Amino acid sequence: MKKFQDLFKEKQTRALQVNEEQVLYDFQKVYSALLEKYSINDFYKLNEKYQEVFLGELNNYWEEETGLTGKGNLFLTQRSAFLNENATPLQKKNYLKKKAIAVIDESLRQSNMKYKLYDVIDEMYSKINASELKDVLSPATIHNVLTEAFNESLSSFMSKIDSELSKTKK
Repeated sequence: MKKFQDLFKEKQTRALQVNEEQVLYDFQKVYSALLEKYSINDFYKLNEKYQEVFLGELNNYWEEETGLTGKGNLFLTQRSAFLNENATPLQKKNYLKKKAIAVIDESLRQSNMKYKLYDVIDEMYSKINASELKDVLSPATIHNVLTEAFNESLSSFMSKIDSELSKTKK
């Protein structure tokens, strides 16, 4: 039977190996993502100025002792600002999400929906001769009702999109 000390050293050595492998794997992920970001396949193809920028980014995203940093994890998750024929499903998903949020935000802004909803609340205010907003409904209740309305509208909208996406080949 092995002594506890020997067993402990073996386990510690194995843990260090696993940690080193993870740190190196993290480096490979960040390095590959940066190569993709810079649209190159070799670090040495960059001029000296861009090599410094590249290394600066690499140092922000990965540390020799710990591996992937918080910024690095965020970078790998959100690096999908660029699409190409080799884009991963995550990159495609993030690209679509980013663009969809921009379209929805802009559509809501242009439609003045917030003010149209305020007009409905003002109409209720006038019809019941309220002196305060709480006479109409509490702000929390108004919030909940509007959330429910958005959820119902969104559900209907998504059903239509699902139907159209399942019918189309393009």
